Amino acid sequence: MSQPLQELIAKAEASGDWDEVADWCEAFDWSEAQEIPVAEFYLGCAAAASPTNKPQLLEAISAARACGSTWARIGEILGLSAQDTQDHYEPLLKTQDVANASP
Repeated sequence: MSQPLQELIAKAEASGDWDEVADWCEAFDWSEAQEIPVAEFYLGCAAAASPTNKPQLLEAISAARACGSTWARIGEILGLSAQDTQDHYEPLLKTQDVANASP
């Protein structure tokens, strides 16, 4: 498959011609598919849907961390380096944990 699906979808949304997307889907080899944890999928959706919605994004990051996702993987999903991701979000998660633990 010559183009990634995301590129084909962007092109189809702009042109209204979805034939290439349909062809890609029909030719997809499921044996090559990679399974990702639900928490990582949720994180990707939260980041794409509303990157400025901090509570939703923090909830998604927290869920991904709880499922064992590394800071490197979370950074990859968010388009950041592992160190930048950890430096920015780890303190926010700790603050969130303290706030949630308060009666």
